[in-house]
Amino acid sequence: MWQRVCVLGPLVWLMSIPIGGVAQQAAAIDFSAERIVKNEQSSVTAHVNAKDDRWRFEFMQPQGGASIIIVRMDSRTSWLILSKRRQYLEVPVEKDHRLVVSERMEGEVSREFIGDEILNGYPTELFEVTVAENGVTRQYYRWVTKVQRFPVKTVSKQGRWSEEFRRLIFTEQSPFLFELPRRLDRANPPMEVQPSANDMRMKEGYQ
Repeated sequence: MWQRVCVLGPLVWLMSIPIGGVAQQAAAIDFSAERIVKNEQSSVTAHVNAKDDRWRFEFMQPQGGASIIIVRMDSRTSWLILSKRRQYLEVPVEKDHRLVVSERMEGEVSREFIGDEILNGYPTELFEVTVAENGVTRQYYRWVTKVQRFPVKTVSKQGRWSEEFRRLIFTEQSPFLFELPRRLDRANPPMEVQPSANDMRMKEGYQ
């Protein structure tokens, strides 16, 4: 029998951009960094490894019970690793699991070049970016590396939200970082045998 494990709260700390829409995906690039996401309520730090269409997040403080999350877009699977329990949850990839590191922001409608700046050891170009969603516009400052066109830092103009990559290194990442660690017990059934929402509604109807 599969043991039920509750992972509390939506995984919103993974979102690169706090708005909807689909951004143009940057070319696949390998890198590692310390990623810091701040909003008015919290600050979340994670060590990030990225390789092509897969990512690994290791959190300084567990998020929703998970200390590590491995995202595999090739299999459309995310593994939420509960280190203290030596268990993992296998779930479909959600929007909140995606790491967007394209030069342009989701919903971007315009940008204005402000100037050049050295940030976290990289020559960058600073832009003021305007994005729109459902008729609402927001402004951000965004620092993009000149060579890799990587968004090393993004800050809302009001200062309420920010994302920054520190200790950023562009180097090939080992594929083993994106494999499920051994000696972990599965905390939920495989996705192919998990009941769908429709199955659950039908089951409830017979009760």
